[in-house]
Amino acid sequence: MSTVQSLINDVSQKINALETAQALYSRQLSPDFSTFDYINTDELGLSRILAALLDPKGSHAQQESFLRLFVEHCLPVIYKDDNWQTMLNNLEKTEVFLEEITGKSNTQRRMDIYLRCQVGNDSYGICIENKPYAADQLDQMKDYATELKNRKHKLWHLVYLNEDNDVPSEYSVDTKTLEYWKTSNQYSHLRFSDLIGWLKACQVECQNHSVSEFIAQLTKFIQKQFMGIENMNEAKSVLNTMLSSQENITSALKIALSTHDMKKQLIEKLQHDLTTIIAKGNKPYSMIKTNLKGIKKEEQITFNIKESALEFCLGFGGTVFNFPYLGIFIANDDVKPDYEYYEKILTKCKDGHSLASENIKAEEDKEKGGYWCAWYNFEPHDWWSKTEPWEQIHNKKMAYKIIAELDWYYKVLNDNGLLTK
Repeated sequence: MSTVQSLINDVSQKINALETAQALYSRQLSPDFSTFDYINTDELGLSRILAALLDPKGSHAQQESFLRLFVEHCLPVIYKDDNWQTMLNNLEKTEVFLEEITGKSNTQRRMDIYLRCQVGNDSYGICIENKPYAADQLDQMKDYATELKNRKHKLWHLVYLNEDNDVPSEYSVDTKTLEYWKTSNQYSHLRFSDLIGWLKACQVECQNHSVSEFIAQLTKFIQKQFMGIENMNEAKSVLNTMLSSQENITSALKIALSTHDMKKQLIEKLQHDLTTIIAKGNKPYSMIKTNLKGIKKEEQITFNIKESALEFCLGFGGTVFNFPYLGIFIANDDVKPDYEYYEKILTKCKDGHSLASENIKAEEDKEKGGYWCAWYNFEPHDWWSKTEPWEQIHNKKMAYKIIAELDWYYKVLNDNGLLTK
């Protein structure tokens, strides 16, 4: 038996043993229970949670301690900058705003989280752009910077919070401007995984059990959603097995190097399964075969709808086929935008969708040159570290799930006379 196969067998045995133990003690451990399964964790929901923790006047009643720890752990460039010390010494005066409209720059955007601290005649402003799932918008970060400048802050700072890339796209801010912000101490990049240290520090300092438990649940959610840590015991057991010998280390690296190619082949299988189901079912739409490589964001599989300018689209917001979304798109190249028509589609799609009615959105896509009449984050949403989506592709369940959603979208359009204007 090869060392690679031997490692796979060892890991499988360890996971099976852990699953058996968890099944025996599930009533005591409740391993699958999470408060955040019952909380809105879309972009706005996460912004609301973070803003509440950062607010010195928040219901957590821990005053400015969480905000102080956030600056210390997550914004070291501010924490170590003498010019910001006046604000840091007066954090209790900080006001926290959610979805703050950029009225001073007349761009009518919304800053996800906006912190303003007024000390005497001087004010300090921090804008946190929260990007857990969505793609950057045209000139978005540049517009936020303009807004902060126009608010006449003595000092201002932009924070870009996401997980899967290091900087905003050039679609949002050009490289030269971004470098200037960095050298001027006006920009920080922050990953969701970077929040773990802050949250643990908050737990240590928190004097209320309920708040401390909420922070623990938030930590668990971030580890699961953005870091792929479903089960700490399982991850540790697998890691220990991989590190147990030189042969296992070599085998583990060989497996890791093959993972991307394995996912590409499974995506090929998914497209083949989709094409087969569509043909056998004589569906009113067809799939365009796409050579997806998984090396960049926003790769997409497109489905043409017969006798309609609309199309269905399954896209991936992250690299390596991560953060999938599904929706109805219309290109504006040869079709004059009709926003009233698009709004009708969104409204009808929101009515009674069994899986995603509360999360269905619409937005213009200037980069692609069209409009998303209705789209939502497709579940399971983490295809980077979770095994479930790839298992579902392998056993064909994923293809049937996608087809079921496309059929639902088509029925809505057809029943309401929305396939054409």
